[in-house]
Amino acid sequence: MNARFWVIVVASSLALLLSGGSARGTAQAQGMMAVPGGSHQALLMAYRDNVATFARAIQRQATLAKAVDLDLARPAIAEMRRSFALIQLHHQAQMAALADQSTQQMGTRLAGLNEHLTALGSELNAGTPDPKKVAAHATEILHQCAGVSLPAQSKPYR
Repeated sequence: MNARFWVIVVASSLALLLSGGSARGTAQAQGMMAVPGGSHQALLMAYRDNVATFARAIQRQATLAKAVDLDLARPAIAEMRRSFALIQLHHQAQMAALADQSTQQMGTRLAGLNEHLTALGSELNAGTPDPKKVAAHATEILHQCAGVSLPAQSKPYR
């Protein structure tokens, strides 16, 4: 199928989604917000998993190789940054809706995650990134990702 067809399909789907689709769809969306975390929690966890997946890829490559593959690492850190920005967006929405202790703890984890994303990005922008430092930052990112969840959902990332 051609690209124009897919543009129309995506645009139509987006318009339907933004309009609420139907009264039933709008009620379901409002109902999700009544559940602790709701759709913001689900999206936050999906973006967290995305960060963890890219961190795992960087960690493996940096651990197994003598040099960091910048063709892998630079696009991966860009995607991790994009996902982190979306995590922050959904965390803020969740904080407004819930304002409980678990969202405050998540804010602390997000600060740690941001710190290591920044350090990893700086290391990758160095002339010759040190694979051990890259792997260490990626490992710490995985550790922080494991803590970015509601207490019942916490799981280790390896």
